[in-house]
Amino acid sequence: MTTIFELVKDPYERKARVVPGLLVALPLLVPLICVYGAKHPVLTGVIGLLGGCGAIYALASVARGRGKKLEELLVKKWGGMPTTIALRHRDNFLDNVSKQRYHSAITTKLGIDIPTAEEESANPDKADDTYIGATKRLRELTRTNKQLLLKENIAYGFHRNMLAMKPVGIVSSLLGVLYGLLIAKVLQITPPHFFPVHFADPGLAAGLTLLISMALLAAWLLYFDQSAVRRMGFVYAERLFECLPSLTSSASRKKAPKSTPTE
Repeated sequence: MTTIFELVKDPYERKARVVPGLLVALPLLVPLICVYGAKHPVLTGVIGLLGGCGAIYALASVARGRGKKLEELLVKKWGGMPTTIALRHRDNFLDNVSKQRYHSAITTKLGIDIPTAEEESANPDKADDTYIGATKRLRELTRTNKQLLLKENIAYGFHRNMLAMKPVGIVSSLLGVLYGLLIAKVLQITPPHFFPVHFADPGLAAGLTLLISMALLAAWLLYFDQSAVRRMGFVYAERLFECLPSLTSSASRKKAPKSTPTE
């Protein structure tokens, strides 16, 4: 219970990991609770017990695990993390003035020498190691930032994990739609099988199930994709680099390694 409390209490864990897992299960939970909850309070108790015994933690762990696995594939496809790409001389996400300002701040504030455009062109991998090391050090110095930077980090993690859970989410939403049609008696097992007239008054349980399932299905299909994750990644990168001018002088005296192999 302590682990679950900490999981829900932490804003990143709650919004970026728990919420995607719960949204996957929502199309199936709604009809179970609405249809059977009042008639079978034991079922409601079992669902609550499962949540208390670790179902929430399990959903969050699955979302995180699938998200990290997806991120590895996306990084290979993109050619690096957005924070690394944005610092490259050859990338044009940041305007030249801002990029030069961030490069100078990394050198003066973090004690990390940024390669020139010629050095980057001659050895891109070595240059990326420097950018990765600078980003890692900057994240270490901004972990206490609970304002806009944390919100953008949460947004990136949420979009990444939602995309990772997309196949499961589509299946659960389709099942929710199917079950909603059945309990609304729009679809029936015995002939005639299709009663569209029941759409006029599907009932509360069926209406909620159909509304939530169809809304989530539309979100999975139309919004959560690789471009959305990439966009959130670059927005987070920009917010992270905007923290450079506000670093204290004590941070600039702590020399960080020039490069690190991972980000």
